[in-house]
Amino acid sequence: MTPYQIGFARAAAVTPDAPALRVQGIDYSYRELQRQVEGLRVALRRCALPANSPVAIFASRSLAAYVGVLACAAEGLTWVPLNPAFPPARNQRMWQLSGAEVMILGAEAANQWSELKERVAPRSVLAPMGLPEMDHGAMQVSAVDDILPPAIAPSDSAAYLLFTSGTTGVPKGIPVAASCLLSYLENFARLYPLPAGLRFSQMFDLTFDLSVHDMFVCWYNGGCLVVPTEMDLLMPLQFVRRHQIQVWFSVPSMASIAKQSGLLRPGVLPSLQYAFFCGEALPVGSALAWMDAAPNAQVANLYGPTEATIAITAFNLSRDDAELKNLSVVPIGFPYPGQSAKVVMTSGAEATPGESGELWLAGSQLTAGYLGDEKKTADVFVQRCFPDCAETRWYRTGDCATLHPRWGLQYAGRLDRQVKINGFRVELQEVEHSLRRIAQTELVAVLPWPKTPDGLYTGIAGFVVQPADSAGNILEQLAATLPAYMQPGAIHAIEQLPVNANGKVDYNQLRQWLESGNF
Repeated sequence: MTPYQIGFARAAAVTPDAPALRVQGIDYSYRELQRQVEGLRVALRRCALPANSPVAIFASRSLAAYVGVLACAAEGLTWVPLNPAFPPARNQRMWQLSGAEVMILGAEAANQWSELKERVAPRSVLAPMGLPEMDHGAMQVSAVDDILPPAIAPSDSAAYLLFTSGTTGVPKGIPVAASCLLSYLENFARLYPLPAGLRFSQMFDLTFDLSVHDMFVCWYNGGCLVVPTEMDLLMPLQFVRRHQIQVWFSVPSMASIAKQSGLLRPGVLPSLQYAFFCGEALPVGSALAWMDAAPNAQVANLYGPTEATIAITAFNLSRDDAELKNLSVVPIGFPYPGQSAKVVMTSGAEATPGESGELWLAGSQLTAGYLGDEKKTADVFVQRCFPDCAETRWYRTGDCATLHPRWGLQYAGRLDRQVKINGFRVELQEVEHSLRRIAQTELVAVLPWPKTPDGLYTGIAGFVVQPADSAGNILEQLAATLPAYMQPGAIHAIEQLPVNANGKVDYNQLRQWLESGNF
């Protein structure tokens, strides 16, 4: 069985008239959505792609986006999401790195596609909802009633390929096998056996791996995926109430912002039955406020890097746990069923409870590594035997953690300069790389800034020593290179970079300057 067969296809067969998707104000039943998917499957087969071939999906929060994902999953093809909100140069780079030759195009990407199509030049462009062929060169795809037999694909074929921030200035590709996704769905179902027919939020873009959870956990349980509009994203609590959302999933920043704005009042989210948070540290204050706002919901904090398929540990919050209030952030808890986690000290020894070290992960959810980067893969996917564990292949997360006998794993920051900005994984070295190139100087630095009262970062500040260009021009050029969540909100011109005793950039001094309000 594949993630498509065990989820969407099964639900479409059992409850064809149940709602499967609400997007752009229109409701689609499983039967109606399946007709769109089958039409795109026919078009993809005409492209004669080998199993496991990459197919780019240039769409966002539209019917084309979700039909594209489902059709690729059904055909054993690897979906590669591009983002119409990203700069064209970054989408072009992701396309090139993926090796895709076929593109699924949504109307929302049509404007950028007009700029990109000559540089990208795919072999075929498919438009599930139809774009004018004369304008965009896209082949219109019609819905069909016939259901194609399941595609045959290798068990280790990649279900999707995502690109995250990379330290060298090049996006880092992570292929996630269909077997890893299937393992995730089964493990999550063991932890949270959700009732059928619930209404799920969908707060993430396809380029964020948490969107895979939204879609496939929803359809695995025969639910309805409710996609917010751009306005809904600005008013998420109203979105929950208006659409009677029952399963919520977001980054903690959304809860923190709602709490700070005074909107997260007790009892305002009565429809929620489950609320999951993932992507960054969950402040205890925000979690407790959300629990008060959603009195009927089970609230859980999930943790996991893309390399371990969406999430791999979980912590269930209890309204009766008075000691939780003494913590600043919610624990990340315990591994999913059948998965393993260890805290390893710099000496290589396994940490005892209370000792700090690097968090290592193992199990059936681990991906194979990085696209075209054997060295990086070998650096972080390592072989190691532990006396009490059968697993021998481990992923070194670069996250610092401790083990608590009652709460399980507790996140304690990063060992490198990777940060989370509103839940997105950002390598600050990549931002500095772009800043050096555009400012035409090696004397640059960036820091995550500002920080909310809950301790979450919402932006980036940049520093340049005597830039040849104005800060405004530098920011404008960065906007053409980096996605919005990686762009500095301000560039500060300084006479020299502070250095520490080792001659390295003193980021603590720069942070103190920001905190003092000197800029």
